[in-house]
Amino acid sequence: MPKPPLILGHRGLSSKHLENSMEAFRAALAAGMAGFELDVQPTRDGVCAVLHDEDLCRTANGSGLLRQMKAAELPPLKNGEPLPRLADVLDLPAKLINVELKGEPGWQQALATVEAAEALDRVLFSSFEHSEVLQLWAACETARCGFLWETDEALDLSAQELADLPEALWLCVPLNAVQAMPELWAPYVHRLALWGMKTPAEAKDLPFTPAVLIVDGL
Repeated sequence: MPKPPLILGHRGLSSKHLENSMEAFRAALAAGMAGFELDVQPTRDGVCAVLHDEDLCRTANGSGLLRQMKAAELPPLKNGEPLPRLADVLDLPAKLINVELKGEPGWQQALATVEAAEALDRVLFSSFEHSEVLQLWAACETARCGFLWETDEALDLSAQELADLPEALWLCVPLNAVQAMPELWAPYVHRLALWGMKTPAEAKDLPFTPAVLIVDGL
């Protein structure tokens, strides 16, 4: 029997709670998920904050670019919580946390925060900016790292291009790209993290079991 995938909440349990909030992360764990995916970027004074957008206005009670603000200046989230810091999230008892690096450069702060929390074995770093991933990996060869691709990028990949990637590198791919070419991704199921789905049921017809599914809800 294949091992069931680890189920991670996309930005926490974002189908029911404000994304990238402590409330959403705790709810994901309470719902039985193994962990969650989140987005990180540094503040002007180098604090690794959890936020998807560069601007604060969509999910916080305020506006402005996160990277131009000091951590002490950040407004609360729209649910009333302080804007989370990665260090605080790492205290939660998740089996796996997918830390997506947003923008450049940001990997130094993220890696330092994870190492300080002694959480390297519970974190998967990923980014659409592959150079960020490779720089982090070069600085810490024991870090678990993955490349992120959008659908059009994943559909353009060849079997040879995937075969040429380092064997330890994780592959973070949207579900619809894998559904379109399952034979391309089948050799990499043990390090395949699929995203872009509302629930795990959307992946049930795949001819293999990926290692990780990143979902909005259950």
